[in-house]
Amino acid sequence: MSADYDRLFHSSGSSVDAMPTADDADRDVAATGPAPTTGPGRSEVTPPAMPVDPNKTQAASAPAPRQTEVTTQMPAARPAAPPRPQPNGMMRTPKATGPAGARFEQQRPAPMPAPRPAPAPSQHFTESQSEMDLVRRVGQPAQTSAATIGNHRAIDALSHVGVKSAVKMPSQRGWRHLLYVLTRINLGLSPDELYEMDLHTRIRRNARDSYQIGVFGLKGGVGKTAITVSLGSALSKVRGDRILAIDADPDGGNLADRAGRQSAATIADLLSDKELARYNDIRAYTSMNGSNLEVLSSDDYSAARREFNDEDWKDATTIVSRYYNLVLADCGAGLFQPAARGVLSTVSGLVIVASASIDGARQAAITMDWLRQNGYQDLLGRSCVVINHVVPGRPNIDIEDLVQQFERHVPPGRVIVLPYDKHIAAGTEIQLDLLGKDFRRRVIELAAALSDDFDRLERR
Repeated sequence: MSADYDRLFHSSGSSVDAMPTADDADRDVAATGPAPTTGPGRSEVTPPAMPVDPNKTQAASAPAPRQTEVTTQMPAARPAAPPRPQPNGMMRTPKATGPAGARFEQQRPAPMPAPRPAPAPSQHFTESQSEMDLVRRVGQPAQTSAATIGNHRAIDALSHVGVKSAVKMPSQRGWRHLLYVLTRINLGLSPDELYEMDLHTRIRRNARDSYQIGVFGLKGGVGKTAITVSLGSALSKVRGDRILAIDADPDGGNLADRAGRQSAATIADLLSDKELARYNDIRAYTSMNGSNLEVLSSDDYSAARREFNDEDWKDATTIVSRYYNLVLADCGAGLFQPAARGVLSTVSGLVIVASASIDGARQAAITMDWLRQNGYQDLLGRSCVVINHVVPGRPNIDIEDLVQQFERHVPPGRVIVLPYDKHIAAGTEIQLDLLGKDFRRRVIELAAALSDDFDRLERR
């Protein structure tokens, strides 16, 4: 029997691929039974017709693939065969191992190539050029970086945004006020009220340090003291801060009497006190009127031992400038007096007073020429000229022509014409609320004109 199997398996026409496996032989034996014998000890075995697998035929005819070649076509896995009976009566479970070999190896995923790092941008390229290149490549605008925006705060931009109020301020005088009271129809402020509000806004400008203003006039009786009290009262009432008027007339001025004397102390008493440490110490030597204007009077002329000079002015302003925002000086009639020279050396603004007459206009012109020729040209640029009607009636000079002549020497809008006022002419204590409407408006315009220089850098 072994010779017949050798002849069968080693015949010249057989191939390796057609060789039956042990499983096929077992299947054939189970189907046909044991082979018959033809002789003693030998049996004639007729090999059964072997079914040809077309896949195996094609695999046998095709050249064997190389061991390193990996194909992507995977054959379908055959279903596992049910257990078959063995000749010795035992059941054997077929192996579930898949086909082996290079042809049936599973394809391994090829490793992905590592991404190349982006080249560093050139130092010659700016940030804006890089953003433009990004826009050209991507087609979308690049996001704005923090460096492009800058360091501006968003809250700072809101200061330039205009805000409209839904409520109008009602008028306080005139027919608009009467209409609002009767019908509650609010037409808003009148043009005159709007102009007055603008004047008050100018007056409320912040004054750097202690701003000093001198009131001058070469001729007596032109109303310097009355203008000092009226101007100081208007500034104090509109601004609401501490304002002091000092009587700097060495010839016995009456500033305290026109403002309302409350204290018998004088500037000499203030200078003799060496323990001034707070505002209340200064307040003990001053008088205050109804508009909260404080006044520091000069010595009584009959009891004074010497005249008020430049040293007294400088010492007084050194003390009071720490406690008062504005200081007004009511000066005498002469410019060659030591007190006048001391005032001119420290003040930052000037008021030149002239009467509405040819004589008063001439004295004002002489004052402006003297300031220009004695080194006070810059102070003349911060000066105002006041033409005061001290007597009733029509003056003997053309006021409009006089205004045009004075405007050639001072900035525009700084020539103020004050009308005649009965309250001023009475010679008593001056109260701002008792002044005439036109006089009070002109004084407000004078205060606004002087306030325009509060924030200027050229200061003495």
